[in-house]
Amino acid sequence: MGVDRWACLASGMAIQACAGLTYTFAVYSEHLKEVLNFTQEQVDGIGAAKDFGSCFGAIGGILYNLYPPFVTVSIGALLHFSGYITLWMTITRQILPPYWLLCLAIGVGMGGDSWMDTAALFTNLQNFQESPGTVTGVLKAEAGLSGAIFVTIYKAFLKPNVNKFVLLVATTPPVVSLAVVPFIRRFPSDGLDGSQSSVKQRFHFTYGAFLLLVFFLLVTVIVQAVVDDELSSSILVAFAIIMFSLMVFTFLVPVLYRPLSIFEYFLNYQRLPKQETEVAYLSPSKSEENACNCSTVALARIESEDSESALGSNGIVTANLQAVEEIVKVREDANQPLKEDFEKSFEDDAPRHLVVEKQEDRIQLSMQEYPNFSLWDAIRGLDFWVLSFLMMTGPGSGLAVINNLSQMGKALDADKVDLYVDLFSIWSCMGRLIAGYGSDMMLRRGIPRPVCLAFAYLSLMAGCLLLATGSIEILYVGSALVGLAYGAFWSLFPCIISEVFGFKQFAAIYKTIVATGPIGAYLLSAKLVGYLYDREVLYYHKKFPDMVWNNDDENTCYGQRCFGFSLLLLALVCLSGATVCLSVLTMRTRQLYQRLQLK
Repeated sequence: MGVDRWACLASGMAIQACAGLTYTFAVYSEHLKEVLNFTQEQVDGIGAAKDFGSCFGAIGGILYNLYPPFVTVSIGALLHFSGYITLWMTITRQILPPYWLLCLAIGVGMGGDSWMDTAALFTNLQNFQESPGTVTGVLKAEAGLSGAIFVTIYKAFLKPNVNKFVLLVATTPPVVSLAVVPFIRRFPSDGLDGSQSSVKQRFHFTYGAFLLLVFFLLVTVIVQAVVDDELSSSILVAFAIIMFSLMVFTFLVPVLYRPLSIFEYFLNYQRLPKQETEVAYLSPSKSEENACNCSTVALARIESEDSESALGSNGIVTANLQAVEEIVKVREDANQPLKEDFEKSFEDDAPRHLVVEKQEDRIQLSMQEYPNFSLWDAIRGLDFWVLSFLMMTGPGSGLAVINNLSQMGKALDADKVDLYVDLFSIWSCMGRLIAGYGSDMMLRRGIPRPVCLAFAYLSLMAGCLLLATGSIEILYVGSALVGLAYGAFWSLFPCIISEVFGFKQFAAIYKTIVATGPIGAYLLSAKLVGYLYDREVLYYHKKFPDMVWNNDDENTCYGQRCFGFSLLLLALVCLSGATVCLSVLTMRTRQLYQRLQLK
C-alpha cells in the first residue's frame, strides 16, 4: 500500500470531516445568547461574523501556489484554534471581550477552516483533474457531514455541557489536520491506477462506504426523533463508537482499494483468453518477442501518462504515437491484434477532457482546453460577478436558515432541537454527493452544470416555504430539503468556476467568489431574519405588557410569525437566483459546456 494520490484523497476527507463545524453554530448559539444576554440580532451578527471568516480563505487561495499545501493546512489549524479557544474562554467567563472582538475571534476561527479546505480541495482537484465533480462531491460531503459527526459525539459524551462541546470544536480539527498533513501534496499520475473504468470503480467503492456512514447516522436521527424519551447514555455511546468505526473505514477505502484490486487481478488472470495472456507475458528469449513486449510497454505508458505531459502545444499526441508506430512496425502483421486492442481500450478509457478521433486509421487526441484566466482577468469579466451574485443569494440564504435553526425550533416549542442540526448535516452531505456525481452524469448527457445549480435553488426555495408554515413535523422535512440544496451548492460551484475560469489561478478565483457568500449571509441573516425576529419580540412585549418575562425569555419569540415572513422573503431570493442561473449563466456558458461535454 503505497503513498499516492489516493492517500491524499483519504487525508483530505479526514480534514474535511472537521472543516464543516460552522454548521454546529445552532448547538451553542442559544447558550451564547443566554450566557451573554444577547439579542437575536446580536446572535445573528456573530453568526454572520463567523461566515465572514471565509474571507480569510481568499488570502489562502491567492497565496496557495506560492508554497506547499502543508503550510496552508498549518496556518489554517493555528487560525482555527485561536478563534474558537477565544470563544470558549468567553462563554466560560474566563475573559469578557467586547462584542466586536468576539465577532473577530469567531471569524478568525472560521477562516482557519477555509484555509484547511483550500489545501484539501485544490490539491485533490489537481490530482484528479479527470473527475472534478466526483472528487468535489466526496470532499464536500465530508464537510457537510461533520456537523452530524460532532453532534453525535456531543450527545454521547458531553451533553448538556455546551462549554465542553465548544472546546471539542476548538481542539479536534487542528489535531486531525496536522496528523494527516504529510499526505496533502501533489502526486503525479503514475499509471498504477489502471484504466479510467478502474478509477471510476474505485470512486464507487468510496461512495458506497460513505453512504453506509450516512445511512447509519440517518437511522440514529430517526430513532431519536421517534422515541419520546431521551435515549440512555449507553445507547448513545454505542452509536458514537459505531459511527467512528464507519468513519475510519470510509477514510481507508480509497487507500485499501489497490491491494484488493491486485488480489482480484490474480484471481481473474486464469480466466483470460490464451492470446491475451501471451501478449501480457511474453518470454524475453527471442528478439522479435522482445520488440513486441517493448511496444506493449510503450502503449501502456501512453495510456497511463498524465495528460499535461502527453499533449503537445496544439493538443495533439504526436511524438509518442510516432515512436509506438516505429516499434509496432517491427512485427506489424503479427502484432496487428495488439494495436487494435490498444486503440479500442484507449477509446474506452480516455480522460473526460479528451476526444478520441480516427483519421486515416490513426488515433489523434484533441483536448478541449479549459480557459486560463488570472484573478484580475476573471474580475473584469461578467461571469465573475454573476457567480458572485449567485454565491450571495444561494449559500447566503442557506446560511441564514442554518444560523437560526435552533431559534426556529424553540419558537415552535419543539424538543430535541439538536436533531435538526443532525438532519441538516446528513442531507447536506447527500446533496454534495448527489450534485457532485450527478452533475458529471448530467454533463455526459448534454445537461450543463448551471441547470443543476438552478434546481438546487428551487429546492432551497421549497425548503424555505415549508419552514414558513410553522409546523413542527414540517420542520424536519424543511430542514432536510434546505440541507440537500445547500450541500449541492458546494459541489457545483467549484466545478463551474474551474470550468469557466480554468485551473491557472483556480484557488484564488474560487475563494474570492466564496468570500462574497458571507455578505449575503450577513444581509439576509442579521439584517433581515434577525431584525424581523426582534421586531416580533417587541410586538409580544407590547401585546402582553403585564406579563413578567424571565431572563431566558426576555429576548425570545414564540409562534409561527417569528420566522414566517422572513422565510418567505428568503424563498423569493432563491427564486431570483434560479432565474439568473437559467437566463444568464446557462446562456453565457452554453458553448463552453458544449465543448466540455463528456464523450
